[in-house]
Amino acid sequence: MNKVVLIISILFFCFNILYASNYQGYKIYLEGLLSAKKGDVQKTIQLYEKTLSYDKAAIPAYEDLAYIYLRKGDGQKALDIAKKMQDMDGESVRTNLFLGTFYLNANQLDLATKSWKKVLELDPKNETATVYLATVYSSDNKLKESLDYWEQYLKQQPESSEGYFQLGVVQEKLGLNEEAIKSYNKVNELKPDAREAYLSRARIYESQKDFKSAIKEYEKYIEVYPDNISILIYLGKCYFEEKKYKEAEDVLLKAKKIAPNNLTVYYLLGMNYEKRGNVNKSIDCYEFITKNEKSPAAFARLGYYYALILKFDIAQQKIQQAIDLEPLNPEFHYLAGLNYIDKKDFVSAKKELEESLVLKPDFNDANFYLAMVNDKLDNFEETEEILLELIEKNPKNVKAMNYLGYCYADRNIKLDKAEKLLNDVVSLYPNDPAFLDSLAWLYYRIGKYQQAEKNIFKAIVTEPRLLDSTLYDHFGDISVELNKLPQAWLAYSVATDMGSKTSKEKIKLVSDKITSEQQNKVLNERALHNFIRIVSFNASYSVTIKTSKIKTKMFMSLLFSKGIVLRASFPSKLTMPAFNVFFTKDDVVFEPKTAESFLNDDTRQMLDFVNFITSGNIITLLQQAQISQKGSKVTYKKDGYVIVINKKTGEIIKVEKEGLCTIKILSYKNLTSMTKIPSKLIFKSLKDNFECDLILKKLGFPTSNDFENNRIITDENAGTGTGKN
Repeated sequence: MNKVVLIISILFFCFNILYASNYQGYKIYLEGLLSAKKGDVQKTIQLYEKTLSYDKAAIPAYEDLAYIYLRKGDGQKALDIAKKMQDMDGESVRTNLFLGTFYLNANQLDLATKSWKKVLELDPKNETATVYLATVYSSDNKLKESLDYWEQYLKQQPESSEGYFQLGVVQEKLGLNEEAIKSYNKVNELKPDAREAYLSRARIYESQKDFKSAIKEYEKYIEVYPDNISILIYLGKCYFEEKKYKEAEDVLLKAKKIAPNNLTVYYLLGMNYEKRGNVNKSIDCYEFITKNEKSPAAFARLGYYYALILKFDIAQQKIQQAIDLEPLNPEFHYLAGLNYIDKKDFVSAKKELEESLVLKPDFNDANFYLAMVNDKLDNFEETEEILLELIEKNPKNVKAMNYLGYCYADRNIKLDKAEKLLNDVVSLYPNDPAFLDSLAWLYYRIGKYQQAEKNIFKAIVTEPRLLDSTLYDHFGDISVELNKLPQAWLAYSVATDMGSKTSKEKIKLVSDKITSEQQNKVLNERALHNFIRIVSFNASYSVTIKTSKIKTKMFMSLLFSKGIVLRASFPSKLTMPAFNVFFTKDDVVFEPKTAESFLNDDTRQMLDFVNFITSGNIITLLQQAQISQKGSKVTYKKDGYVIVINKKTGEIIKVEKEGLCTIKILSYKNLTSMTKIPSKLIFKSLKDNFECDLILKKLGFPTSNDFENNRIITDENAGTGTGKN
């Protein structure tokens, strides 16, 4: 036998032996699989180990054994098997992919990462290893590495919407928000219904306080999933942040209908109602919350709402419940202190504010109000000490500077310091009426009356007006020193109308020193000041219309604000369709516009007359009018207009346009303690036999909802100044 034949015979013999052993091992491995399906773990282990005795390279048996031992809790044995696999088949892509997922399940991230990196060494375009590495690095907060692998994956799979989504998540975590938004946009290009991308973009926009963009994304989402309560809440919150309170209410009410007991909805609705001026509904929301959840924050906010409607005792009960639940919260004691200030219980206010400061020594607002309370309790040394400390901490703390400067001026002490403080305040806030008043009072104290007059006048006419009788008290005192007694009489009269007892006494002294003619020249300003103080109201009148042919009744609503000036709503009556009339500063506007075509010329002229009265142009006319007096009635005439004022009350009782129409005001009703609204009027045409009697039936304050559908908004300037006064 030659050598070649011998070698072939040996190889054939070895192959038969190897084949026989592999076949036997494979047969046992199959038995192990069947045993595993039956759940016989111990028998499965025995069969797999027997398989390996026949075939040391049976990788599938190693894989299954490794996972069985891992699930049994024998982690070390599982890792030992994985190590054998690595030693035996460490250059195999398949084996390293298995090892990567195995080590991941075994919480051996370093070994998992090493295995997947080995895969990429062997197969640089292996997508599975790329995705695993991107995911593991992201979960391990190694974001830059994760970013690189996701970008690598997307080069291989540019149409993967999931890949772009995961890339966006990593970019977002890295603060690369613009890049993340582009990735999320790409997701929706590839998969328009991928709702997660809409939510992710919305989340980024919210974090950037770009609520308009966030709203658009949430709206896209709810087009497809309209009843997702979480998204409705997010959308409602964004509308709230964007000050779209009507839209926020609509969305939140929808959420409430879907989930009637969801407290988050009630939290947001309550705050939204507050912004819309409906505090009673805010109270309803937070009463519901506190009945279902003992939330200290909810009790505190409920107390705040009760304080807004001047129910201070109930407010205190609610705030106390918040304190009982969370006694170490300085904000709750602070809120209690403010409520006691409103109740004028300064002793209790001091106690609560001091408790707030024990819990939070750097609570500057609590310190400021503690200074105010000490002032009310005649502890001025403590007031001064606190305010000086606040100013030392923050040299631009205008509230503290103004209060201290005013206190010095009012006590006629340390006037040089007061002057510097108050001039500094006004230089920082030159148009704040409260600060201007303080400076005016300082100048009054040091005898600089002309400068005092200049500043107090500016304080009075600055918009938004500070509706405080103190300004007019001061204006009267300054005018007396300047020997401008008619002006002093006017200032004291207005202050008296606003409830000042001090001015009520002083006006008597001034009245004796000026003539009736001098009083009449400024009486019109006293009468008009009532209307200047009105910020807004919502009223309804019963209207009786009488002509030579008919007599009918209807209701008419009036809505007033400094933005709209006046809106009168006329219901359908007398064959006339329902319509609104807006009396603006410049014109009369109809809604719908076609309503104007139904009016005759005389009616249109009467509406123009009403607009002249409400627009403020009447003020100029009164200042130039001829004046006459008969009894307690003072009459002003100019350019065919006639205005009659009751001298005793300062109320306008008649306005007439000669040859056109006349309005008689028979009585007034208080809107606030400072303002009055005509409650009974007679409107007559002087051209024909038309008469309209109006009787006030309902009067109150409007909410922002009342103005939602009104398009003519010309001035949003509303509010009050800040500071001592």
